[in-house]
Amino acid sequence: MTAGPNISKRASRLILLGLWLATCAALIATTWHFIVPLNFRDPDDALRLVQVRDLLAGQSWFDLTQHRIYPPEGVPMHWSRLVDAPVALLLWLLNPLLGQALAERIVLVAVPLGALLILALLLYRINRTLALSRAASLLAVAMLFSTLSILIQFAPLRIDHHAMQMIAGAAAMLAVVSAPRSDGRRGLIAGVAMACWLQISFEGLPYAVAIGGILAASYVYRAERWADFQDYMLALPLVSAALLVGTRYPADAMIPWCDSFSPAYLSPLGVVSLLLLVGQKLCPGKTPLLRAIPLAIAGGAGAALFIALSRECLAGPFETLDPIVYQLWYLAVREGLPLTAQKLDLQAIIIAPAILGFVGTAMAIRRADEPRVREAWIVLFAMQVMAFLVALSVMRAMGFAHLMSLPGNTMLVVMLVAAAQRMKVATARVLGTSACLLATPIGASWITAGLIDEEPANAAGSAVPDRYRCTTAGTLRGLDALPSTLIYTPLDIGAHLLVYTQHSVVATGHHRNAGGMKTVLTGLTAPTAEARAIVTGSGARYLAFCRGENEIARYTRLYPRSLMADLAAGRTPVWLEPVAMRPGESIRVYRIVRPAD
Repeated sequence: MTAGPNISKRASRLILLGLWLATCAALIATTWHFIVPLNFRDPDDALRLVQVRDLLAGQSWFDLTQHRIYPPEGVPMHWSRLVDAPVALLLWLLNPLLGQALAERIVLVAVPLGALLILALLLYRINRTLALSRAASLLAVAMLFSTLSILIQFAPLRIDHHAMQMIAGAAAMLAVVSAPRSDGRRGLIAGVAMACWLQISFEGLPYAVAIGGILAASYVYRAERWADFQDYMLALPLVSAALLVGTRYPADAMIPWCDSFSPAYLSPLGVVSLLLLVGQKLCPGKTPLLRAIPLAIAGGAGAALFIALSRECLAGPFETLDPIVYQLWYLAVREGLPLTAQKLDLQAIIIAPAILGFVGTAMAIRRADEPRVREAWIVLFAMQVMAFLVALSVMRAMGFAHLMSLPGNTMLVVMLVAAAQRMKVATARVLGTSACLLATPIGASWITAGLIDEEPANAAGSAVPDRYRCTTAGTLRGLDALPSTLIYTPLDIGAHLLVYTQHSVVATGHHRNAGGMKTVLTGLTAPTAEARAIVTGSGARYLAFCRGENEIARYTRLYPRSLMADLAAGRTPVWLEPVAMRPGESIRVYRIVRPAD
């Protein structure tokens, strides 16, 4: 479909590897000051390492409880062992050879960068399947390596689940845009990939539904496509069930959680699959309408069962949070909020690459020479629409939306460059070709964000979180030297204390610990006199916080007469005794004085 330099298969592999190595070098160089002290920028990455350490220390593979949060009950995490597995395996191999400190740094760099290479290979194959040349496919990979919304999920120390989600989604899309087959392999691969995504994170549900809809529409249009749809609808529930029971104790696997792929969703999905198979056997449709009827019946039955058994899940996992947790924690996690809650420049960064991707994909559909290629682009366009809609409702989904846009972005840039090269004046050719950079994702983001005169953020909102300087292994030695105990700490630094010290914490920013989160937030924001009963009642022996952290600034601004406001201003109540830390350690620690019985 696209012309370009004639690059051999071997040369394209070497170029792709070179682009990846250059990107790795740039990412390592720009994050070196985080890698050396093992300084996590995101609490989820810190807690993921805690989970892996616990696994290697003997905690059961099937036990996903984080026992050092809100003890003695602990918190049943909604995370997946699929993400823990590669990190744990590499650490298990390297710890005896290199020691834990060096092994962790190497693994926490290698895992995300290795995942980035896998994603690049999948994207390259998707573009080749869409009939783009090797040169154009390499251009797509180059744009991948410069798309910040994607790169941020593959940076060193970024071991949370977002990278694995993108890989699963890309693998599924490679399957569904491939040439149709009669053996159902496309549907099987897509079903396995999406089952993995659903096990990793429930955020994959809209995409799993979209792929099911694409394969269903393909079957309705052409009866010979039944094998792909059948195998997808078999693989998705069966592999999901296998992963569920293969990573959790039986009793835990049967809990109908709303925030993970549990029986609340697996049961309706199983019913849909069963009814589809039975309906197709009893009533093999000879026309599109007859083929669509069993699909509609099965879908309606699944929806009815879901409403009957899991109606409470319709509200979402966060709507049932205590009001103070919802207001102070959930609404402060910007990445989980819709596009309308973001600043204008960020809105532009999300929208511009996706819109250009739509334009490029539409042009590719129009110019496709072969029906198979046109169909593949139409399938991609459908997934682009779904990914874009999800990104509008949840900002952290913009990485996958931009990934789905990259083939369209590539097509648009290739066509613009070709048009520029046809200009007769040399100066115009050079300027026109250079201007094509503005149609790349990073170029579009820069130019649109630069055109927006956004108001500067307030000091509290724009400050670099103090935990980057306050909660590292080097700055928590004094706290770690205290006898192992329970610490009462703000939510954002709880995970850092777990990874860098031996202590437990009342809460971190993870929603299943609703009780601990409420205890922390009500205690920190209550007037100091009232906070004493809450803090002492938590069972914690020490209270600790980082004075300049954004979370602290938010609490003191909203609750100027609170315990947190007093502590931030240096006013220490009589029931808290300051504990001196070592020189250079900025974390503030207080011993909690319990009232006399």
